[in-house]
Amino acid sequence: MIHNIDANGDGCVDIDEFESLYSSIVDEHRKDGETEEEDMKDAFNVFDQDGDGFITVEELKSVMGSLGLKQGKTLEGCKKMIMQVDGDGDGRVNYKEFLQMMKGGGFSCSN
Repeated sequence: MIHNIDANGDGCVDIDEFESLYSSIVDEHRKDGETEEEDMKDAFNVFDQDGDGFITVEELKSVMGSLGLKQGKTLEGCKKMIMQVDGDGDGRVNYKEFLQMMKGGGFSCSN
Protein backbone atom coordinates (compact mmCIF):
# COMPACT_ATOMS: atom_id res chain seq x y z
CA MET A 1 0.00 0.00 0.00
CA ILE A 2 2.78 2.45 0.92
CA HIS A 3 4.63 1.50 -2.25
CA ASN A 4 1.58 2.51 -4.29
CA ILE A 5 1.40 6.04 -2.84
CA ASP A 6 5.11 6.65 -2.17
CA ALA A 7 5.66 8.94 -5.17
CA ASN A 8 9.26 9.85 -4.32
CA GLY A 9 10.29 6.26 -3.47
CA ASP A 10 11.78 7.02 -0.04
CA GLY A 11 9.86 4.21 1.70
CA CYS A 12 7.70 6.62 3.69
CA VAL A 13 4.48 8.47 3.03
CA ASP A 14 5.09 12.20 3.41
CA ILE A 15 2.34 14.76 3.99
CA ASP A 16 1.96 15.59 0.28
CA GLU A 17 1.59 11.91 -0.62
CA PHE A 18 -0.92 11.48 2.23
CA GLU A 19 -2.94 14.47 1.01
CA SER A 20 -3.02 12.97 -2.47
CA LEU A 21 -4.29 9.66 -1.05
CA TYR A 22 -6.85 11.46 1.10
CA SER A 23 -8.12 13.47 -1.89
CA SER A 24 -8.58 10.33 -3.95
CA ILE A 25 -10.54 8.69 -1.10
CA VAL A 26 -12.73 11.78 -0.67
CA ASP A 27 -13.44 11.92 -4.40
CA GLU A 28 -14.41 8.25 -4.39
CA HIS A 29 -16.75 8.71 -1.41
CA ARG A 30 -18.44 11.71 -3.02
CA LYS A 31 -19.17 9.58 -6.08
CA ASP A 32 -20.92 7.20 -3.67
CA GLY A 33 -23.11 10.07 -2.39
CA GLU A 34 -21.27 10.98 0.82
CA THR A 35 -21.12 14.63 1.75
CA GLU A 36 -18.05 16.64 2.67
CA GLU A 37 -19.33 16.84 6.27
CA GLU A 38 -19.51 13.05 6.47
CA ASP A 39 -16.00 12.82 5.04
CA MET A 40 -14.68 15.25 7.66
CA LYS A 41 -16.37 13.35 10.50
CA ASP A 42 -14.93 10.08 9.20
CA ALA A 43 -11.45 11.62 8.94
CA PHE A 44 -11.70 13.08 12.44
CA ASN A 45 -12.81 9.73 13.83
CA VAL A 46 -9.74 8.03 12.34
CA PHE A 47 -7.53 10.29 14.46
CA ASP A 48 -9.83 10.33 17.52
CA GLN A 49 -9.07 6.71 18.37
CA ASP A 50 -10.76 6.64 21.77
CA GLY A 51 -13.87 8.49 20.57
CA ASP A 52 -13.72 11.22 23.22
CA GLY A 53 -14.10 14.06 20.71
CA PHE A 54 -10.45 15.15 20.79
CA ILE A 55 -7.27 14.29 18.91
CA THR A 56 -4.40 14.02 21.38
CA VAL A 57 -0.69 14.09 20.68
CA GLU A 58 -0.54 10.35 21.30
CA GLU A 59 -3.43 9.62 18.93
CA LEU A 60 -1.87 11.77 16.21
CA LYS A 61 1.46 9.97 16.64
CA SER A 62 -0.25 6.57 16.51
CA VAL A 63 -2.20 7.29 13.32
CA MET A 64 0.61 9.05 11.50
CA GLY A 65 3.05 6.31 12.51
CA SER A 66 0.70 3.58 11.31
CA LEU A 67 0.47 5.39 7.96
CA GLY A 68 4.25 5.50 7.73
CA LEU A 69 4.34 9.31 7.86
CA LYS A 70 7.79 10.39 9.00
CA GLN A 71 6.37 13.57 10.57
CA GLY A 72 4.67 11.39 13.19
CA LYS A 73 7.75 9.60 14.46
CA THR A 74 8.21 11.64 17.65
CA LEU A 75 5.82 12.92 20.30
CA GLU A 76 7.57 16.29 20.13
CA GLY A 77 6.90 16.59 16.41
CA CYS A 78 3.25 15.66 16.91
CA LYS A 79 2.98 18.11 19.79
CA LYS A 80 4.18 20.90 17.48
CA MET A 81 1.56 19.93 14.89
CA ILE A 82 -1.18 19.95 17.54
CA MET A 83 -0.04 23.34 18.85
CA GLN A 84 -0.36 24.84 15.36
CA VAL A 85 -4.10 24.14 15.25
CA ASP A 86 -5.02 24.10 18.95
CA GLY A 87 -7.07 27.30 19.10
CA ASP A 88 -8.18 26.98 22.71
CA GLY A 89 -4.78 25.90 24.04
CA ASP A 90 -5.92 22.69 25.74
CA GLY A 91 -3.26 20.54 24.05
CA ARG A 92 -5.82 18.66 21.95
CA VAL A 93 -7.64 19.19 18.66
CA ASN A 94 -11.43 19.23 18.80
CA TYR A 95 -13.67 18.79 15.77
CA LYS A 96 -14.04 22.54 15.15
CA GLU A 97 -10.24 23.00 15.20
CA PHE A 98 -9.88 19.95 12.96
CA LEU A 99 -12.25 21.46 10.38
CA GLN A 100 -10.37 24.76 10.41
CA MET A 101 -7.08 22.89 10.05
CA MET A 102 -8.36 20.80 7.13
CA LYS A 103 -9.63 23.90 5.34
CA GLY A 104 -6.16 25.36 5.82
CA GLY A 105 -4.41 22.40 4.19
CA GLY A 106 -3.88 19.80 6.92
CA PHE A 107 -1.39 19.36 9.73
CA SER A 108 1.63 21.47 8.95
CA CYS A 109 4.98 19.90 9.65
CA SER A 110 8.10 21.82 10.58
CA ASN A 111 10.85 19.35 11.30
